[in-house]
Amino acid sequence: MKNASIALFLCLALNVLGLQLSQQQQPLLQVQDESRPYDGHKVLRVKAHGKARHQIANTLANVAGVVSVLAVGSNHVDIHVDSFFASFLPSHVVVDNVQHVVDAEMERLEAAQHSFSKMSDDEKYAPENWFSDYHRYDDIVAWYKQLAEKHPDLVTFIPSIGKSALNKDIIAIKVSSNVNKDTKSQFWYHTGDHAREWVGPSTVQYFVHSVLQDHATNPALLDNAELIIVPLMNVDGYEYSWAGNRLWRKNRRVVKRDFFGSVGVDLNRNWPAHWGEGGSSNQPFSDVYMGPAAGSEPEVKALINFFMNDNHTRLIGAIDLHAFSQLVLRPYGWTEDPAPDEKLLKKAGDDIRDTIKKVSGKKYVSEREIDLYAASGTASDWFYDDDVQEWLPDRRLYAYTIELRPSADEANGAQGFILPPAQIIPTGQEIYEALKGYMAFALKNPLLVKK
Repeated sequence: MKNASIALFLCLALNVLGLQLSQQQQPLLQVQDESRPYDGHKVLRVKAHGKARHQIANTLANVAGVVSVLAVGSNHVDIHVDSFFASFLPSHVVVDNVQHVVDAEMERLEAAQHSFSKMSDDEKYAPENWFSDYHRYDDIVAWYKQLAEKHPDLVTFIPSIGKSALNKDIIAIKVSSNVNKDTKSQFWYHTGDHAREWVGPSTVQYFVHSVLQDHATNPALLDNAELIIVPLMNVDGYEYSWAGNRLWRKNRRVVKRDFFGSVGVDLNRNWPAHWGEGGSSNQPFSDVYMGPAAGSEPEVKALINFFMNDNHTRLIGAIDLHAFSQLVLRPYGWTEDPAPDEKLLKKAGDDIRDTIKKVSGKKYVSEREIDLYAASGTASDWFYDDDVQEWLPDRRLYAYTIELRPSADEANGAQGFILPPAQIIPTGQEIYEALKGYMAFALKNPLLVKK
């Protein structure tokens, strides 16, 4: 109880301080070198347990000077704060200068990209080279194109399902065999909602690679299911994170030019599923800014239009992959009320968790999203909720958000998003095996709605 009281007091103090800063001290917060956006920024660890963690996380979403809530651990909340704000907070410092972490990663990437650029296409796309590091948007597009050329009987490359805010193409692929082509069930996967979560796109790449590699000896997966995949949703934000602002989260649509640099909307708070009903912010400077209206962002519109396609009426499952914290989150994020299919959703989520533990020993937590913290306007809630259920009236979807490595308790503040490239293949391996089991379970136990 004492810990919860302290945490609640801190929430109030942070909120009051944030309001004071936003109303009186705006120019002080604007001293920022765009080429070094995190100089003097710190990551602070606030000790908290139980529901107090959720209250802190949700309160901080609306506090100016708090750049981001990075992670909610088992007994703490890690927050990224700017240099001015940090001086007011007596708390445990996890990272003393966030820019130093970013500088080290950008230096490593520059050397890696230089070596990569010297390779022939065959060398670049060889799995031992491709999965040794992360890749730029153009290289990712080229990789999927060559995959479709190499496996024309299994992979369909879709060059654009719509445009980003900065007019870049959002690509998609479909992976399926010709067996039961027009009757088999379908599964949706997408990733890259948040720019800084690079392990999401790399994990989906490894998943697709593994499905194709195993098809010759294990054709059952693609004979029984079609995979519909959007491998990088937030194209603009992802490219921006490569340009030096490594911890950027939102898209890049200009929302409001102000002292706080209010650019971008959190794409995973913008879906029209109980939009704006908690766990997001109506403040444009916030990292969880929900946007001016439900489904306002071109990236969200593009995915919704592609999802609700006449050729996708056999969908039975949908997963959005994120990082980090090692979580398997099921509906709902906006209410404490249990989902109608809570028992089966929990069973499938627990199975994903258990498979990962068997493969790698990594401990993921399977829980309802609301049990972590409130979040509305999320993709996974939209997959499960009213719009899709009305479109597919005979069923609901096995819908999840999976937060990949590392765990919130293992991560060192901002470095949680900067996952070492040596973790790409192990993360991909555990997720591939887990998703195979997930699809097999969903195929046997579809969430049918009684009429």
